[in-house]
Amino acid sequence: MRILIVNLPWHRDGKRGVRAGSRWPFTAPIEKDGSIRYIPFPFFLAYTATLLKKEFSETRLIDAIAEGFSRKKAIADIQAFKPSLLLIETSTPSFDNDIKIIKEIKKILPSCRITLCGPHSGFFADSIINKYPFIDYIIIGEYEYTMLDLARQLDKGLSLDSVAGLVFRKRGLCVINKSRKVVTDLNLLPWPERESLSMYKYNDGFARMPVPNVQILSSRGCPFSCIFCLWPQTIYQNHQYRRRNPVDVVDEIDFLVKKYSFKAVYFDDDIFNADASHVLGICKEMKRRNIRVPWAAMGRADLMNKQLIEELASAGLFAIKYGVESADKRILEFARKNIDLEKTRQNIKATKECGIKVHLTFCLGLPGETIGTIKETAKFIKDTQPDSLQVSFATPFPGTKLYDYLQSQGKAFSKKWSDYDGNDISIIRNDKLNPEYLKRIKALLERD
Repeated sequence: MRILIVNLPWHRDGKRGVRAGSRWPFTAPIEKDGSIRYIPFPFFLAYTATLLKKEFSETRLIDAIAEGFSRKKAIADIQAFKPSLLLIETSTPSFDNDIKIIKEIKKILPSCRITLCGPHSGFFADSIINKYPFIDYIIIGEYEYTMLDLARQLDKGLSLDSVAGLVFRKRGLCVINKSRKVVTDLNLLPWPERESLSMYKYNDGFARMPVPNVQILSSRGCPFSCIFCLWPQTIYQNHQYRRRNPVDVVDEIDFLVKKYSFKAVYFDDDIFNADASHVLGICKEMKRRNIRVPWAAMGRADLMNKQLIEELASAGLFAIKYGVESADKRILEFARKNIDLEKTRQNIKATKECGIKVHLTFCLGLPGETIGTIKETAKFIKDTQPDSLQVSFATPFPGTKLYDYLQSQGKAFSKKWSDYDGNDISIIRNDKLNPEYLKRIKALLERD
């Protein structure tokens, strides 16, 4: 069986999109050299590729976004490989783009069985199967082992009824199998496929991280319940937090740094510092093995303390992303972010005092946002003086509680999936603010 795993190209209005590997799919401006500043590593696709290759040697992974492929080039490569089974990750803002490409692929390769995965297709699985006859299967949630089971059953000509997490068509009707539990022991997963990819094109170079840098996962999941956060509510389907063995994590870092000469590491965990003992275990192992490479991560500022920050700094922490989203307590409570703003302020200061660069993220337009709350957020930014920041628009991705709330309130927001691009478009309307105003505010905050 020839299996192809693909991150399809996505271009819109002179911009390039990022999808697989991004918790927040969006489009970004193309630089003069044709690149974009941020290209996430497609972890789920890459883990799936490694698993499949152990049993199906004719398995290939193509990341058309990282490669900068055009639509024509990507389709030509898919056609040349002649897969019998194709796995494609899609997303809300890229969905219309993806469907058009998939339809072309099916015309060229009519016998190829096409499988979709990702939050959007998982949430709308039954309607997609019913609407698009050229889509054969949809996988809901974490999809590595579901894809492996699907390939095994197809290869042996067996029934698909037992494949947990799979949605398919049987005698013309949509069948939704029982759900699959998340991967509880991450240590059972082999390291993700990297060698066949253009590894040096992946970059999370915020705060001027040294390049080339490599992205790695040490955990999955988040124990918190933010209503806007996509993966915990769709891919993971619950908030179960799981950790890898720190020794195995550092083994992977050591291998990547020594073999491929990466100059920095970014921990692309959903939340790196949810468990202080896990973080300290990684730091201890890195220091024990004298691995002195700068690294960065994403976490919650209010979970930090001075001692922990100092320990991370001593192990090489170069920069950290802290999600703040808003400086208004009522907005944070409604969004179930529930961070302690005073602790957040204190720990941002303590982080900077340790020489660690701080990147803050904010989300404009959450329920309760007003001109007054935006001024509070602007003051917070001015007071804390982050080294860099990211401002996005609140985006009600299907499958999130934010989406459900706005639907229940009859709030008018776009029915055009390509508008769900929180880097470029504000689609939430309320009585106090309009999208045009929020767009101007975003530009001002990012400029200052």
